[in-house]
Amino acid sequence: MKRQYFDGNCYKYYFKDPKLKTLILIHGLGLNQDVWAWQLSSLKNYNVLIYDLLGHGDSKDPEGEISLTLFVNQLYAIVNHLNIEKTMIVGFSLGSMISRKFASVYHNKVEGLVLLNSPNRLLDQERDEILERAKLLREKGPESTTDAAIKRWFSDRFQLDNPHIVQLVRNWVNNNKKEVYSAIYPILYYGSVDLKSVFETKPTLIITCDQDFANGPDAAKDIAKNFKNSDVCILENLRHMALVEDFQKISLKIDAFFTSVNTD
Repeated sequence: MKRQYFDGNCYKYYFKDPKLKTLILIHGLGLNQDVWAWQLSSLKNYNVLIYDLLGHGDSKDPEGEISLTLFVNQLYAIVNHLNIEKTMIVGFSLGSMISRKFASVYHNKVEGLVLLNSPNRLLDQERDEILERAKLLREKGPESTTDAAIKRWFSDRFQLDNPHIVQLVRNWVNNNKKEVYSAIYPILYYGSVDLKSVFETKPTLIITCDQDFANGPDAAKDIAKNFKNSDVCILENLRHMALVEDFQKISLKIDAFFTSVNTD
């Protein structure tokens, strides 16, 4: 499918049948909509929307103050443009933060959520680390942090066995504009603070991995406290990018969860 554009936003909408449920897949910081390529073939029984966040891929750069609200407004504009009345959202990392905020603002549009490897950075030490990394990105560009990110994101075995995929992801990150990427990066902390007071009742599946040290089991269990109707799933022997490294397992979890959600 060709990329489509609306008001500077780049997206693909795989609309198959009005009777099917609609999924929106939101990528993480520094990536783009293509990170969902492995998932799409496994989610055939849904209408699926993927898109590039502001400042990522082929979407326009953000204007004004960087906040979750800015990204929520982008998503709402695309949803409204496509006349999507109800949706279920799968958000990865920053995408999960955006989906949580979107559900709180547009509660009636969301039928369920899957949060993948969601940040929950609330400590002063985590704030300082994020701001220091943003400074490095601003001064030296994405290449200065990509090697460390790859080690956090993929298991050692996957890196050895799949160098072409690792290089593809590396290229995605390195293609970000340093001034834009560095400006968005602090949202991992400030967005976590914003979401601390956001509570949700929609059916939610919170998935993380035992080796995702920054966004792992402790973070997932803490996030779950804000969700009245949620389950936490911890995947073993995986790191941050499980949606790529073991995409089939993630797809099965997504499909099984949304199939169980009563949307009547």
